[in-house]
Amino acid sequence: MNKQRARTIDEKEYRKEQLKKAALQLFAQNGFRNTTVATITQKANLSPAAFYLYFKNKITLYRTLNKDGINILESLLRQALEKHKSCADTLLALAHAYYTFFKDYRDYFYITEILHLGNDDFFYDATMVKELEERTIQLLQIVADVIKEGIKKNEFKKVNPFKAAVSLWGMIDGVLILEVKKSTSFTGFGVEVLINQMIELVLNGLVRKR
Repeated sequence: MNKQRARTIDEKEYRKEQLKKAALQLFAQNGFRNTTVATITQKANLSPAAFYLYFKNKITLYRTLNKDGINILESLLRQALEKHKSCADTLLALAHAYYTFFKDYRDYFYITEILHLGNDDFFYDATMVKELEERTIQLLQIVADVIKEGIKKNEFKKVNPFKAAVSLWGMIDGVLILEVKKSTSFTGFGVEVLINQMIELVLNGLVRKR
């Protein structure tokens, strides 16, 4: 590849990343409907015409950010799989990895949870939906594999690993959404404390009694 072409590719990637960065901030601040292609390109210091060189429309950009968020979360989950004393400790580490995603990548959390727009807007593209569903299943499988390993080691009771993983994921989501709604502060319990309590309750039902 010659230098001129490489520079052109680098410039295109830079512009695309600037659009994504601007959109991520604007979606978080203003929501999906109140963010326009014009405001995105203005914040990115690009012309509106430049937007359509990279994205078909605003919802396509939103879905792209959704995939980016999933990639970040997957990386955090896989880091949490480092050697632990028990599968129970690994599940706790995975829960805290999800909390880290929520805490440190809040804008991406909002987008992966589709909190800015309705399901009808997000799910009309069947091809994109299938891709995102497959990626979500991959994340859930990380959790399911830990539960499966715990069963194999006789640490956990015999349960359906994937069903248990979906249930655990849903409970963590529930705690985090409560925090988004500012529905935990009045109780006097922080979100991390509630996640620890939730995991403890789950493990009480999952871990075999010695």
